[in-house]
Order: sequence, then structure tokens, then C-alpha cells
Amino acid sequence: MQVHWVFNDCCSERLKANLQAYWEKKQTRLEKLLKPFRPELRELRLTVYRHEQPTRWEVRGALHLPTGTLAAEQTEADYQSALDRLADVLVTEIKRHKERLRRDYTFRRKDRRREELLAAGPMLERDVNQGRRQAFFDLLRPMLRSLREHARRELHILELEDVLPKGEVTPDDLVDEVLTRAWQQFTARPAHRPLDLWLIDLLHATVEQWRQQPPPLALAGQAKEQDEQDKESDEWWAELLEETEPLAVEELVPSGEGNEAWERLETEEQRQQLLQLLAELPPSKRQAFELYALEGFEAAEIAMVQDRPEAEVKADIEAVRQFLRERLSGGSRQKQEQPVG
Repeated sequence: MQVHWVFNDCCSERLKANLQAYWEKKQTRLEKLLKPFRPELRELRLTVYRHEQPTRWEVRGALHLPTGTLAAEQTEADYQSALDRLADVLVTEIKRHKERLRRDYTFRRKDRRREELLAAGPMLERDVNQGRRQAFFDLLRPMLRSLREHARRELHILELEDVLPKGEVTPDDLVDEVLTRAWQQFTARPAHRPLDLWLIDLLHATVEQWRQQPPPLALAGQAKEQDEQDKESDEWWAELLEETEPLAVEELVPSGEGNEAWERLETEEQRQQLLQLLAELPPSKRQAFELYALEGFEAAEIAMVQDRPEAEVKADIEAVRQFLRERLSGGSRQKQEQPVG
């Protein structure tokens, strides 16, 4: 990240160096949050004023990103306190900005996916009516990329629950099962339900059946090869920022105070910790939250998939959000917390 300082006749050279050195200690927090943005596209402009009678320091930060500009300012009696507060505010603003970007992106992706499925609907129906099974699969499978992402997360939860051996069943195995069920049940699907919601319903039904009776295991070698491909599959920042970044499950963590310990963890450790926490939740709550946060579905749409009241879905989403805040910011207390019931 490029950092530019502007000192308004307020400091000696030594004091300027002290301010810059102190800020470098704070900048690491910002850099970690800004990883999805290419370094050359991040620019931070820091402006410093020193006022007299009473003596106070005013610092302003303007963070320019390819998706917008975030600005904050703080005034304190000493420059260290002012820089501390400025860093805290910028961290909060970056988190809010990323959440807005994620929601905008997921909504656009969901709408585009729904349009594709709507256009393909009549052709899929003709394939079913005329018994063209392979044509049905060939048309539908490429449209299920986001469903495959959802399948991967559900399989990971089954592995954490010790329902499935790690890496033995691939996301493609689960998607293939959904495709088979879609072929078998296409003419009997609910007429009022969009295809994307119906397919998610089939996936959840399959997962629940596998939870009760695990499927035959795939070849471990195939699963391992597919797992390597999975690491590159979720790229929600790629289209948005023209940067290849994996879809971070850890981005599900809501903004809030007291997440410093979480922010210090490395990405893979964050991912594993978050998945462990999600695995503690009842499936309906976890799936509702993931569909909302990662797939861009509205509470009313999730309620349709899960066949329960919209108000209940909204309450579950907020409950999981609060659960994650508390567990990920609670330090040693988190081990004593109880999961959302």
C-alpha cells in the first residue's frame, strides 16, 4: 500500500519520523484486511495538523481503493492516541466496505444465475419429456458452479461431524447426485419455486440423507485431485477486483468490536476455526446463514427453501451472526460458550 504523508507546518523532522514509525505499527491491521485489493491499487493519504491552546493533534486518513474511498479523522491531545483512534475507525470502515461489496456481488451473481436457469428451463423440460438424460446433464451442470461451492461447504461439515472420511467424497459427487434427483423429479418440482432454490433444496435433502446413511465412497485419489481444484473455485473477488483471490469463508465473520484476536490469525487457521464453529450449529441455521451471506439469497427465499416462516429465518441469521461475533472475539471465554440452539 502506498502511504503519503502531509504535515501542515506542525512538526520537526524528528517528530515526523516518530509519527511515521508509530503508524507503521498500526498499518499491519489495515494491510491484512486489504489483501483482496492489489497493493498498487491501495493508497492511503495521511494529513496531520497540530493545534495550540489547547495543544491537540488532528489526523485525517483518506484510503483510496478501486471500489471507493474511505475517510476518517480524529483529534486527540497526543499524536499516538490520535493515530490509534484513526486506525480503529479505518479498520471498521474497511470491514463495512467489504461487507457491502460482498453483498452487492452475491446479489448480482444470484440474479445472473437465476436468469440463466430461467432461460434454460424450457429446454430442460423438453429434455426430460423426450428422455434425453445426457443432454439434460450437459445443459444444467455448467450452471451449477455456485451449487458446487455450497456442496463443498456441506461436505466439509459432514467431515467435521465424522459422517464422511476426509476427502473421500468430492463436491462433484454431491452435485452429480443433485443432477440425478433433478432429472428424476423435474416434472414434479413446485411450479412456483425458482430452479435455483429447488436445486438447493435437493442438495440439502441429499446431505441430510447422507447424514443418516453415508454414500458409497469415491476414490481417494480422485477426491484429492478435486480438492486441489476446489482451492481455486471460489473467486468472488476475481470478477469484482480483477484479482484472483479464493472465496474466504472467513469473510462470513460480521463486523464488530473486539475481533483483534481473530484478525491476527492466518487465513487457513481462520477458515478452519470458522468451519469448526459452523459445524456446531443446527443445519437449518447454518445453511440459512450461508445462503444469505455467501449466496445472496433473501430471507424470504431461504424460508421457501427450508419451508419455514421468514421471521424465523431472519432470527436465525442474526443469531448466527451474533454467535460468530461472540465466539471469535471471546478469547479464552469462547470455549465455555454454548452454540446457537
